[in-house]
Amino acid sequence: MDFKSVKDRRANSGNILKVFFIVGALLIALGTSLKARSNNTFPQKEIQENGSAEILKEIYEEVRELGYRENEAFIKREFHLDLDRHATNSEEHVLVLSYNVGEKEKLVVQVTYFETKENNLIKYAKDIKFISCYIDQDKIQMDKCDYDKKEIKSVLKQILEGIQEEKKLFKLIKHNNKP
Repeated sequence: MDFKSVKDRRANSGNILKVFFIVGALLIALGTSLKARSNNTFPQKEIQENGSAEILKEIYEEVRELGYRENEAFIKREFHLDLDRHATNSEEHVLVLSYNVGEKEKLVVQVTYFETKENNLIKYAKDIKFISCYIDQDKIQMDKCDYDKKEIKSVLKQILEGIQEEKKLFKLIKHNNKP
């Protein structure tokens, strides 16, 4: 056996081990990703049966009515609402984003919950939850939901009511500022 063939065998076995580890790492990552995605998806049947789809559609319509801002191809609106009824943190930040994805429209609702520290003046984000879905005409297809089945409908109702109240306030302010 010559030196060159031993060197080639070692190089080949090293390459085989590298490929084995890379494939193994990819399989582990894929499995983890699929498991996380399956845990975060909200069953389509649940959203249709508990009425959450209709509320999501109403939120979409309320925000869509506000319209696009100049030079933007998406609708993004932010609201400060009291969703958890805790006086110490007073309000949650709600971001509603809507944009086109092919023939469908994607709706993303992000809710940031806060906790206060230091004399109730400074707020820190303690939790962020997402709801995302696709809207295709009158059909709602849930993509991801961080809320459980028990709380989704009540949270969506509170968000819808808060958006409607802020819109009423905005219209009152807008009318009062007219010359």
